[in-house]
Amino acid sequence: MFPLKNIPHLKLLEIVARINFFKSLSVAQRELLLNSSTCYKCYKDKYIQKENDLNCNFYIVLSGQVAITKRSSDDKTIDKVVGYISVGEFIGESSFINKHRKSASAKAVEDSIILCIDQDALRDLPVLLKDKCKDAIIEGMATRIIYLTNQIQQLS
Repeated sequence: MFPLKNIPHLKLLEIVARINFFKSLSVAQRELLLNSSTCYKCYKDKYIQKENDLNCNFYIVLSGQVAITKRSSDDKTIDKVVGYISVGEFIGESSFINKHRKSASAKAVEDSIILCIDQDALRDLPVLLKDKCKDAIIEGMATRIIYLTNQIQQLS
């Protein structure tokens, strides 16, 4: 991944305004969060994170699509696609919250723009903004649980 330094701040604010994660944040709160985060370009077929990485970064997909993969238990050299993450969705929330290794890999299916929020940056933000971010993570995880529950029901 390569840090994006050439996106105008106003353009970035326009992009995040369309993403559900940021809907409950005021413009000032969005700016504060963006100022303490890093935007990356991840090219097609390049990894955003790898299974078992030990970092506490949380990633929000601003453009593009990302495949989530897991190592096969019987063949440690093969990654199996277990799902896809699209614009507005996020990855890395479990290690972000619990400070443990990444449970899956994430690889760009197409050129993508990714917003990276790390724990240290979030810790220094105002309490109200941290609470809103935590609420957005919980809401996103609840949406994912509902989706996965429906997928399981369809398999039955």
